[in-house]
Amino acid sequence: MIALLVVGALVALGMSAYQTGTMLAESKLTEMTASLDTITVQLSRTRDENARLQASLLEARQANVTLQNRYNSDVPAGEMAELFGLTRERLGQGVTAARLAQVLREAAPARPCDTRAVRKRFPLTPAGRPVEDPATLLDGLIQVSAMQPAGTGDAAKAAAITVTRAWASEPLKLTGLPAKQDIMINNAVLRLTVEASEVSGFLTATLWTCGKG
Repeated sequence: MIALLVVGALVALGMSAYQTGTMLAESKLTEMTASLDTITVQLSRTRDENARLQASLLEARQANVTLQNRYNSDVPAGEMAELFGLTRERLGQGVTAARLAQVLREAAPARPCDTRAVRKRFPLTPAGRPVEDPATLLDGLIQVSAMQPAGTGDAAKAAAITVTRAWASEPLKLTGLPAKQDIMINNAVLRLTVEASEVSGFLTATLWTCGKG
Protein backbone atom coordinates (compact mmCIF):
# COMPACT_ATOMS: atom_id res chain seq x y z
CA MET A 1 0.00 0.00 0.00
CA ILE A 2 2.78 2.33 0.96
CA ALA A 3 4.64 1.42 -2.22
CA LEU A 4 1.61 2.35 -4.30
CA LEU A 5 1.36 5.68 -2.53
CA VAL A 6 5.07 6.35 -3.18
CA VAL A 7 4.68 5.39 -6.83
CA GLY A 8 1.61 7.62 -7.11
CA ALA A 9 3.48 10.50 -5.55
CA LEU A 10 6.39 10.05 -7.91
CA VAL A 11 4.04 9.92 -10.92
CA ALA A 12 2.24 13.04 -9.73
CA LEU A 13 5.55 14.78 -9.19
CA GLY A 14 6.72 13.74 -12.66
CA MET A 15 3.51 14.96 -14.25
CA SER A 16 3.84 18.30 -12.46
CA ALA A 17 7.45 18.66 -13.59
CA TYR A 18 6.47 17.76 -17.16
CA GLN A 19 3.66 20.30 -17.19
CA THR A 20 5.95 22.94 -15.70
CA GLY A 21 8.63 22.17 -18.30
CA THR A 22 6.10 22.26 -21.09
CA MET A 23 4.82 25.64 -19.94
CA LEU A 24 8.36 27.02 -19.71
CA ALA A 25 9.20 25.68 -23.17
CA GLU A 26 6.06 27.17 -24.65
CA SER A 27 6.83 30.51 -22.98
CA LYS A 28 10.41 30.40 -24.27
CA LEU A 29 9.20 29.50 -27.77
CA THR A 30 6.70 32.35 -27.68
CA GLU A 31 9.44 34.74 -26.55
CA MET A 32 11.82 33.54 -29.26
CA THR A 33 9.10 33.79 -31.91
CA ALA A 34 8.35 37.38 -30.87
CA SER A 35 12.06 38.17 -30.90
CA LEU A 36 12.39 36.62 -34.36
CA ASP A 37 9.46 38.70 -35.59
CA THR A 38 11.11 41.84 -34.20
CA ILE A 39 14.42 40.98 -35.86
CA THR A 40 12.63 40.27 -39.15
CA VAL A 41 10.91 43.65 -39.02
CA GLN A 42 14.21 45.37 -38.18
CA LEU A 43 15.96 43.53 -41.02
CA SER A 44 13.23 44.58 -43.44
CA ARG A 45 13.54 48.19 -42.29
CA THR A 46 17.34 47.99 -42.62
CA ARG A 47 17.00 46.65 -46.15
CA ASP A 48 14.57 49.44 -47.02
CA GLU A 49 16.91 52.04 -45.52
CA ASN A 50 19.86 50.54 -47.38
CA ALA A 51 17.91 50.64 -50.65
CA ARG A 52 17.00 54.27 -49.96
CA LEU A 53 20.62 55.14 -49.21
CA GLN A 54 21.78 53.35 -52.38
CA ALA A 55 19.24 55.31 -54.40
CA SER A 56 20.37 58.57 -52.77
CA LEU A 57 24.01 57.69 -53.48
CA LEU A 58 23.24 56.97 -57.13
CA GLU A 59 21.30 60.23 -57.40
CA ALA A 60 24.20 62.15 -55.81
CA ARG A 61 26.69 60.56 -58.20
CA GLN A 62 24.54 61.44 -61.20
CA ALA A 63 24.17 65.00 -59.92
CA ASN A 64 27.96 65.20 -59.48
CA VAL A 65 28.54 63.98 -63.04
CA THR A 66 26.06 66.55 -64.35
CA LEU A 67 27.73 69.30 -62.32
CA GLN A 68 31.20 68.23 -63.51
CA ASN A 69 30.05 68.23 -67.14
CA ARG A 70 28.54 71.68 -66.69
CA TYR A 71 31.76 72.90 -65.06
CA ASN A 72 33.86 71.47 -67.90
CA SER A 73 31.55 73.19 -70.38
CA ASP A 74 31.41 76.56 -68.63
CA VAL A 75 34.98 76.86 -67.28
CA PRO A 76 37.72 77.02 -69.92
CA ALA A 77 40.74 74.77 -69.66
CA GLY A 78 44.03 74.36 -71.48
CA GLU A 79 44.41 76.70 -74.46
CA MET A 80 40.96 78.17 -73.86
CA ALA A 81 41.90 79.01 -70.27
CA GLU A 82 45.10 80.67 -71.48
CA LEU A 83 43.17 82.67 -74.07
CA PHE A 84 40.56 83.67 -71.48
CA GLY A 85 43.26 84.78 -69.04
CA LEU A 86 45.05 86.80 -71.73
CA THR A 87 41.77 88.45 -72.74
CA ARG A 88 41.02 89.41 -69.14
CA GLU A 89 44.57 90.74 -68.73
CA ARG A 90 44.30 92.91 -71.85
CA LEU A 91 40.91 94.24 -70.81
CA GLY A 92 42.43 95.15 -67.45
CA GLN A 93 45.18 97.04 -69.26
CA GLY A 94 42.60 99.20 -71.03
CA VAL A 95 42.30 97.38 -74.36
CA THR A 96 38.67 97.60 -75.42
CA ALA A 97 36.53 94.55 -76.10
CA ALA A 98 35.89 95.89 -79.60
CA ARG A 99 39.64 95.95 -80.30
CA LEU A 100 40.08 92.37 -79.08
CA ALA A 101 37.09 91.24 -81.12
CA GLN A 102 38.60 92.88 -84.21
CA VAL A 103 41.88 91.04 -83.69
CA LEU A 104 40.05 87.71 -83.37
CA ARG A 105 37.99 88.36 -86.48
CA GLU A 106 41.10 89.17 -88.49
CA ALA A 107 43.02 86.15 -87.24
CA ALA A 108 43.47 83.33 -89.73
CA PRO A 109 45.55 80.15 -89.94
CA ALA A 110 49.22 81.13 -89.90
CA ARG A 111 51.35 80.55 -92.99
CA PRO A 112 55.15 80.30 -92.94
CA CYS A 113 56.94 83.17 -94.62
CA ASP A 114 60.31 82.04 -95.96
CA THR A 115 60.77 83.33 -99.51
CA ARG A 116 63.51 85.82 -98.65
CA ALA A 117 66.14 86.09 -95.91
CA VAL A 118 67.27 89.48 -94.62
CA ARG A 119 70.46 89.54 -92.54
CA LYS A 120 71.75 92.37 -90.38
CA ARG A 121 74.91 92.43 -88.28
CA PHE A 122 74.86 94.33 -84.99
CA PRO A 123 77.18 94.73 -81.99
CA LEU A 124 76.98 92.69 -78.80
CA THR A 125 76.78 95.41 -76.16
CA PRO A 126 78.97 94.86 -73.07
CA ALA A 127 77.24 94.91 -69.69
CA GLY A 128 76.64 98.35 -68.23
CA ARG A 129 76.72 100.20 -71.54
CA PRO A 130 73.74 101.63 -73.41
CA VAL A 131 72.56 99.62 -76.40
CA GLU A 132 73.71 101.12 -79.69
CA ASP A 133 73.08 100.30 -83.34
CA PRO A 134 70.43 97.56 -83.01
CA ALA A 135 69.65 95.52 -86.10
CA THR A 136 66.65 97.10 -87.84
CA LEU A 137 64.41 94.85 -89.94
CA LEU A 138 61.22 95.43 -91.93
CA ASP A 139 61.96 99.14 -92.29
CA GLY A 140 62.45 99.49 -88.56
CA LEU A 141 59.29 97.65 -87.48
CA ILE A 142 61.53 95.07 -85.80
CA GLN A 143 64.70 95.90 -83.89
CA VAL A 144 67.10 93.37 -82.42
CA SER A 145 69.74 94.12 -79.80
CA ALA A 146 71.87 91.99 -77.49
CA MET A 147 73.80 92.51 -74.26
CA GLN A 148 76.56 90.48 -72.65
CA PRO A 149 75.71 90.11 -68.93
CA ALA A 150 78.39 91.04 -66.40
CA GLY A 151 80.65 88.24 -65.23
CA THR A 152 80.06 86.02 -68.26
CA GLY A 153 82.47 85.38 -71.07
CA ASP A 154 80.51 82.96 -73.22
CA ALA A 155 78.12 84.90 -75.44
CA ALA A 156 76.71 81.70 -76.90
CA LYS A 157 75.23 80.78 -73.52
CA ALA A 158 74.56 84.13 -71.86
CA ALA A 159 73.71 86.72 -74.50
CA ALA A 160 70.54 88.57 -73.50
CA ILE A 161 68.64 89.36 -76.70
CA THR A 162 65.80 91.87 -76.97
CA VAL A 163 63.41 91.88 -79.94
CA THR A 164 61.34 95.06 -80.15
CA ARG A 165 58.25 95.12 -82.35
CA ALA A 166 56.76 98.49 -83.25
CA TRP A 167 53.19 97.21 -82.87
CA ALA A 168 53.72 95.44 -79.52
CA SER A 169 53.86 97.07 -76.10
CA GLU A 170 56.33 94.53 -74.70
CA PRO A 171 59.59 93.29 -76.27
CA LEU A 172 60.51 89.65 -76.66
CA LYS A 173 63.34 88.43 -74.44
CA LEU A 174 65.65 85.62 -75.60
CA THR A 175 68.74 84.11 -74.00
CA GLY A 176 71.70 82.30 -75.55
CA LEU A 177 72.86 81.64 -79.10
CA PRO A 178 71.60 80.68 -81.51
CA ALA A 179 68.24 82.18 -80.54
CA LYS A 180 65.14 81.49 -82.62
CA GLN A 181 61.76 83.21 -82.52
CA ASP A 182 58.65 83.15 -84.72
CA ILE A 183 57.03 86.56 -85.20
CA MET A 184 53.42 86.88 -86.36
CA ILE A 185 52.49 89.70 -88.77
CA ASN A 186 49.08 89.63 -90.45
CA ASN A 187 48.81 85.84 -90.09
CA ALA A 188 52.28 85.34 -91.60
CA VAL A 189 55.02 83.67 -89.56
CA LEU A 190 58.38 85.41 -89.88
CA ARG A 191 61.25 83.30 -88.58
CA LEU A 192 63.96 85.20 -86.74
CA THR A 193 67.36 83.73 -85.89
CA VAL A 194 70.11 85.44 -83.91
CA GLU A 195 73.57 83.84 -83.96
CA ALA A 196 77.23 84.62 -83.60
CA SER A 197 78.84 86.60 -86.41
CA GLU A 198 82.14 85.89 -88.12
CA VAL A 199 83.22 89.31 -86.80
CA SER A 200 84.24 89.26 -83.15
CA GLY A 201 81.96 91.24 -80.85
CA PHE A 202 79.06 91.17 -83.30
CA LEU A 203 75.95 89.03 -83.83
CA THR A 204 73.85 88.40 -86.93
CA ALA A 205 70.06 88.64 -87.06
CA THR A 206 68.37 86.77 -89.90
CA LEU A 207 64.69 87.30 -90.66
CA TRP A 208 62.82 85.24 -93.24
CA THR A 209 60.18 87.38 -94.94
CA CYS A 210 57.57 87.18 -97.65
CA GLY A 211 58.56 90.39 -99.34
CA LYS A 212 60.58 93.50 -98.84
CA GLY A 213 62.77 93.41 -95.72
